[in-house]
Amino acid sequence: MTKRNKRKVVEDRWTKKLEDGKQVKDDYELKPPVVGLNESQKQFLKHLKTKTVVVFNAPAGVGKTFLTMCETTDWLKKGYYEKMVIARPNIVMGRTLGALKGDMAQKYEPLLMPMIEVIKQRYGKGFYDSSLHNGTVELAPLEYIRGRNFSYITVIDESQLTTPDEMYTILTRMADGGKLILLGDPTQKDQKGMDGISWLMDFVKRHSLEHIVGYTEATSDDIERGGLCKAVVKAKEKDRLSGFIG
Repeated sequence: MTKRNKRKVVEDRWTKKLEDGKQVKDDYELKPPVVGLNESQKQFLKHLKTKTVVVFNAPAGVGKTFLTMCETTDWLKKGYYEKMVIARPNIVMGRTLGALKGDMAQKYEPLLMPMIEVIKQRYGKGFYDSSLHNGTVELAPLEYIRGRNFSYITVIDESQLTTPDEMYTILTRMADGGKLILLGDPTQKDQKGMDGISWLMDFVKRHSLEHIVGYTEATSDDIERGGLCKAVVKAKEKDRLSGFIG
């Protein structure tokens, strides 16, 4: 797409948003773009701009959620995309509180809170609430995407919890113009057997799909959250290497 055509597409999208009552208020000023603090983050941000499918496989504290939600929310603000769907496998850690009351968004919000919190931090609760209300942001249970076509931004957190079959289904839902972002943490995998991210990268390599799929893998050395997070993750890595179970 040429620069001129891209500008026209963006203008048409804003016109459609206005007609549909989905225009975001002008008083939400665009924030400065996020900047990578290490080579892994910089590579991921580059892939976000150049690849159709983007994978960031990294332990807690590397900045997967923060970078993704800042960048994609800015895209919505600029009119580059009409909509963003955020999802994750419906698998929770440890004990649960049981069935939650409310509509689909209210039931699903707790699972997606890390991503939602970044949106609120960047542009405020009012921006998030209005985006959810007018459909610019959608919270979608992963099991409900079969049969849909995604021509917009789709962000799937905890992608290491998907199966190969689920990952294949996700890929086949992407339509022209869409952007699929898969976030995963290889240290937090609960299911047995090959996970969706591992299957995807093997699939990409065997069929030479690197021009479509951008993969970034970070380690505990890339953690930017803070000293405690980095120390805990590295200590857990030592336990795994030594075979300690506890």
